[in-house]
Formats: sequence, C-alpha cells, structure tokens
Amino acid sequence: MNSSEISFSKFSEACADDKNSETKPRAWNPLSTDSISRKYSSYASFANNKAIYPVDASSQLIENLETAHTEIRNHVLFEGFACVGARSAFNKNGYRFGLYPPMNSEPAVRSLCHDLYEFCNDFKFIGDEFVTYIAMFQEDAVETEQEFEKLMWAHLQAMHDLDSKYFNWDSRVASEPSDNNFSFSIGERGLFVVGLHPQASRLSRRFKYKTLVFNPHEQFETLRERGKFESMKKIIRARDVATQGSINPVLKNFGESSEARQYSGRAVEDDWLCPFHTHRGKKDE
Repeated sequence: MNSSEISFSKFSEACADDKNSETKPRAWNPLSTDSISRKYSSYASFANNKAIYPVDASSQLIENLETAHTEIRNHVLFEGFACVGARSAFNKNGYRFGLYPPMNSEPAVRSLCHDLYEFCNDFKFIGDEFVTYIAMFQEDAVETEQEFEKLMWAHLQAMHDLDSKYFNWDSRVASEPSDNNFSFSIGERGLFVVGLHPQASRLSRRFKYKTLVFNPHEQFETLRERGKFESMKKIIRARDVATQGSINPVLKNFGESSEARQYSGRAVEDDWLCPFHTHRGKKDE
C-alpha cells in the first residue's frame, strides 16, 4: 500500500468510535486527543533489558514493533556501526522508538508528530547523554536512493504542515533549508534527521525498514560547549572509513553547509535544491 491509497476521511471514520481518547489535551501535546494520532501512536521505550510498549497497543502492533526494535538494536549495536552517539543512546536506554503506517500517509504523519511531542517532553533538558527517537515505517522497500529521498522530504513537509498549526520553528536554528544554520523543527525543537533505508549506498544508512532518526539539535551544541563534539566526530568518521572505506562526502559541521543535504544519506549534487518549504507557525499569525 502506498500513501496515495490512504484516505484521511477513511481513517477518520475508522477512529470515530475510539472510546479511549482523552477528553483533556496534555499541554505539551496538542494531538493527545486526536483519535488518529492516538490510534497509530507506537511510542515505546526500552529499560532494564525490557521493551515498554504503548498501553493501548494491539497485539499485532506489539509483535511487529518487537521485531522491528530487535532489528534496529542489532543494527546500531553491531560493532561496525559508525555513529557512536546512537550506540551510546542505545546502551544507556536514552532513546524512544515506534513503528508506523506507510511513510507520508496521514496516520503516519499525525502519529509521529504526536510521539515526537511526547519524546520532546520526556527529554526537556539534555546534558552529556545522547538521546534519539527512531521512527520505522511499515511498507515495501524503495527502489532507489532518490525515491527514498523524495518520500522522506514529502513526509517531513507533511509533518511541518501539521506542526505549524500549533508551534513556531525553533528560534535557535534557521527555518530555510538553504541556510547553513537550518535544522528541522517539531514542537519548537530543532531536530537533526537521519534517514535509513534498504537501498542506501552508505552502509551505516542501510536498514531493512524505511527509518527516520530524530536527534535533538541542542545536544550537539552541548557536546560542543563541553569540548566533546570534535572527539566524537573524529571517532564517527574513523569508524565510517573502516566500514565503508571513505567518509560520507555530504558530512559537514553545523554552520558550514545546510544539514538538509545530509538527511537522506545520498551524496546530493552540488546544485541540489531541497524540496522542503517552511511557512509561518500558528504563533506568528
């Protein structure tokens, strides 16, 4: 099933009789009473060697989520995996994860925004520990890197379209993808996005599920202020060379080039233009 086959109205009708919806929204999550968001939310955590799943999750979702979670843990904790920040988050349980309907479908967009609001509330303050959110999507494999890139940006655009009804862009980062200080934003929280998929040319980005990893931007600034960022970057690049034989050519420090060029993992062309467009948030209207 692709995203074009999914109708928002059909999902609205399917969720209309959801009797488990809360009547009072949580202050940090404007989608907490949205029936579609809650129906497809799969916000889960891992602690004490045990996965903790959503209370209202169906047995089928939990079964699929367990499989996907085991695979992403094996992928990140594999000795050759390059990103030591992600490995640290997994080793110290500083992550949350979820499994969603097809990327760029209405339920996937709404439920992922819902779960990222929960994630941002869970990690209001970030110190030295690396934290991350992993969103995996249930759908067929893509054929090319370009196909994934197009789908990824369409999904991020749809998330922004929804998020901008409730929040402004994080003022600490730029909102235009051509700006060297750009970072994606949800819930007024800058997030560095990492895409993974089966056709990725970079081995560290190759994964069975289409996946988007969201890393709070301020943790990189905190690491930089405390003198830990450069050493982490050197380790990541050394591990990348050991695995791939080369450094990902699109990797740049924040402020040197727009990080939008790095999100999909593809070595984009010099004249590549990001298809993402920002617009005013609700508070600016």
